[in-house]
Amino acid sequence: MIDPQELINTCYKLVPAATSPQPSQADMRRAISTAYYALFHTLAASNAELIAGQPQSHISSYAWERVYRRLDHGRAQNNLRTVLNLLSQSGTNFARTFIDVQRERQEADYNPNTEIVRSDATNIIARAQIAIRDFAQLTQEERRLLAAQSMFDRR
Repeated sequence: MIDPQELINTCYKLVPAATSPQPSQADMRRAISTAYYALFHTLAASNAELIAGQPQSHISSYAWERVYRRLDHGRAQNNLRTVLNLLSQSGTNFARTFIDVQRERQEADYNPNTEIVRSDATNIIARAQIAIRDFAQLTQEERRLLAAQSMFDRR
């Protein structure tokens, strides 16, 4: 299983404290992308656990993986925007950070002209880490709402 905290730790290896040498543009771009994926995998794992339950057998492992892999980046970003007013402060922070860091990841991954500044990269990593901590505080009810919003099209 992908551990979001390990991904955050990787971000800090790529973009270490300001007292160390300046990280390369490639390292900062990769760190921003990895910070987003820490958020993405946090949500994907929660969705899978809520819908398929903890894997107990080959069949339940298959179901868990199918739900995990169903999370779509664009759908999640678009649909999470619509429930911000229904969430607690922690839920709102997670959803907004997911949306914002996804935008930053797209910029870092796909815009060759973007110049990443170390302080921006470290701020994005820190925001992702805080949002993951906030997610851990959510009620089952909020997690269910986030699962429904992030996985299914609105009608």
